[in-house]
Amino acid sequence: MKFGVIGAGVTGLATALELSKTGHDVVIIERDQTPMPKTHDEAFDWDRRGAPQVRHSHALLGRLHNILRDNHPEVLKSLLDNGVTEINLVDHMPETLDDRQVLDEDINLRMLAARRTTFEWVLRNTVMNNPNVEIRTGLGVTGVKKSEAAIPKVTGLYFDGGLNEDFDCVIAANGRRSNAPEWLRDAGIEAPDEVVEDTGIIYYSRFYRLPDGIELPVGDRLVAGDLGYLKYGVFWGDNGTFSITFATSDTDKTFWGIKDVEMFESVVDAIPAAKEWISLGATPLTGVHSMAGLLNRKRTLKRDSEVVVDGFHMIGDALICTNPLYGRGCSTGFWQAHLLANAIRDHGADTTAQSESFLLSVEQNILPWYQASVDSDRGSRAASDGEDDDMTIMKRSILKDGLIPATRSSAKVWRGFMKMMNLLADPSILTEPEISSEIMKVWADRDQRGPEPSLGPTREEMMDHLKLTHVS
Repeated sequence: MKFGVIGAGVTGLATALELSKTGHDVVIIERDQTPMPKTHDEAFDWDRRGAPQVRHSHALLGRLHNILRDNHPEVLKSLLDNGVTEINLVDHMPETLDDRQVLDEDINLRMLAARRTTFEWVLRNTVMNNPNVEIRTGLGVTGVKKSEAAIPKVTGLYFDGGLNEDFDCVIAANGRRSNAPEWLRDAGIEAPDEVVEDTGIIYYSRFYRLPDGIELPVGDRLVAGDLGYLKYGVFWGDNGTFSITFATSDTDKTFWGIKDVEMFESVVDAIPAAKEWISLGATPLTGVHSMAGLLNRKRTLKRDSEVVVDGFHMIGDALICTNPLYGRGCSTGFWQAHLLANAIRDHGADTTAQSESFLLSVEQNILPWYQASVDSDRGSRAASDGEDDDMTIMKRSILKDGLIPATRSSAKVWRGFMKMMNLLADPSILTEPEISSEIMKVWADRDQRGPEPSLGPTREEMMDHLKLTHVS
């Protein structure tokens, strides 16, 4: 089959990789005029206007690592050859666990540390060397071609300049701002159902590099925290790089100044876990990049359990996007590409069956993460707005005083949490009896333990540190 893939980001490249390996012809269409950089460091300055998120923190989770390991070892090798770090999470088990024996299943507890640009550069290099793949940059899609049938079928694409081309199947992998719904409507095809909810955040990222010979301080704990008014994370990358990301409420103007370098660095200085990394002699690689207007959105190309369009798929952020602060976007996008390739392999040229199979697999595998993200964002907004109810307050307490300390004492909880964080088990794993009972036991004992280490200053303390007054 001949596939047209719209978008040359991670998800589009992953889709091309998966399909071309099984003998399909793939044409990738990318609006950005993006000449291929010569090195991964040059790729960090890539002009990716259509993907502004490349200047922010990314995580390459266990699910992604294992798909590469099992299906694309040449990509994994190239990543490692280009300075990407493979992190074996078992090597960082807390010393305080009740049982530190390594299980056979722990071979899957591995992730990758890389900048988004390095990962994308290696992936594009691999795809470009496949004779079944053609990448066309600087070309914008303007609409879809269709043929009339019981289920309307997309048969090709229209491009800038009045150009057009036929395809056996079209895949929209063009990100959270995808125009695919408009293209379908313009062609007289029923647009996908859509549910949208604001994440309620603005986030800010800055990249750094450590001096030669200094290793990233990857330990047995997450370098992340939620202070109520501010979330933070430190994300390690490739070739001695790392990034720090902060997120604030988009309705609280008090901390909007974090977009300025001086305030950003002052906030870093106030948070011990972030300051530790900077204190190793890190040199800034960028200014502060900010991003707002971020939505949780899910679309489906089904209505009343029936697909509404044939020969057309939406994938990655174009189909389902969540708060990027959770670092799941690249991993879930690649996972979706893998699921789509499986559906195409199983159903051949039956594009309707492909759609039915793929959308079902998305519902089973991806939607739990969407819902978890939405629920977390709702809780954060309620806390920020002072609208917590008793149940939300208890859930937050169980997280802070139950789950987090239990990952340092119970091997079952640590392993379940690592699987959940790495997309190897959906969030419901933490409600399984043998895990939830350990969490609740630790939570019930919270008053008998010393207080949890402070993740950072209170809102008032941070405002004093930054010499701020409340801004309405």
